[in-house]
Amino acid sequence: MKNKLSALLIVQVLLILILLWLLIYFGRDEFNDTKIANNTSKISQSLLESNNGINFITLSSEIQKNSGIKTLAVQSSIYKKNLTNYATVLNIDILIEQRNRFNEIKNQINILTNELDRDKKNYERFKLLNDDNKNVSDKALQEVRVTFENTKIKLHATQELVSGIKQNIRAQWGETILSMIDKGINKELFEFLLEDKARIVKVTLAENTSNEPPKNISLALIDNLEEKFLANYLAEAPSLDKSLKGKTYFYIVFNNKLRIDSKVIANLVQENLTSDSERYLAIPKEAVIWNAGQAWVYLRTGENKFVRKVIETDNESPNGWIIKEEHIKEKDLIVIKGAQLLLSEEFKYQIKNENDD
Repeated sequence: MKNKLSALLIVQVLLILILLWLLIYFGRDEFNDTKIANNTSKISQSLLESNNGINFITLSSEIQKNSGIKTLAVQSSIYKKNLTNYATVLNIDILIEQRNRFNEIKNQINILTNELDRDKKNYERFKLLNDDNKNVSDKALQEVRVTFENTKIKLHATQELVSGIKQNIRAQWGETILSMIDKGINKELFEFLLEDKARIVKVTLAENTSNEPPKNISLALIDNLEEKFLANYLAEAPSLDKSLKGKTYFYIVFNNKLRIDSKVIANLVQENLTSDSERYLAIPKEAVIWNAGQAWVYLRTGENKFVRKVIETDNESPNGWIIKEEHIKEKDLIVIKGAQLLLSEEFKYQIKNENDD
């Protein structure tokens, strides 16, 4: 009997030990998770600091190393604005007609001016004779005077025609092209157009283009982008292209291969647009993170401190973006690996604070 009781006690003790072992075994993960969460909470609380409304992430050198955070000094960049816009090769038949009409009327003005001078002299001579004892009759004097007045009226009316043609040319083509016709300025250039050796192209540049239009633009046909045509700045166009937004300019191409009325793509011939007053920086794409529709980067401001700053993304480059040197300076240390981790930690702490509040 005693042996049976002893055996039962031993079995009970073994069952209790087994249950305790199972409890410890299966509960260890939850215990570890709680421990890790507590440690992470302590770390997170020490990660974020605020100074004058600016949040700083603080990471020890060990955490930076374990997280693989890497930085790179921000480099200056040559800013090359890349303009891609549409242009139209203009038909100048109307301009040629206006020019021919203008020259025709100018010739009429020269003829009428000579006639007016002749009629004026005749009238003055007849008047002297009429005043001298009526050597010329009043009727003859009246006829000469009427001829003189009629010539004067014709000349005035013809001059008004010229003014109207000039105004039409000015409204459609601008002052620069009008001066070629009216004053003979850049006469050789206009001769190239008349001889079908050149083309006038109307280019619309985007609204964010600098105030000064580029001196040279590269043109290409939409259906043949490989063949390029160099276009030189001619003048600002007096009228806008209603189908496109932006400023319009006339460029001239010394080539007749461009088809009249064809649509072409205009690209700016790249130039160094930096100046002493404006400096630009290259931001590598690896450094950029996106949040709330904006692009951000992290800068290391101290040995263990990081701050997030927004950047403009208007000017994209093959390796990232080009920005003006403003709140980010050349040689600043920018995070190129681990920025997403920093963003996660920053927002994790902010969410925790909101929950605590």
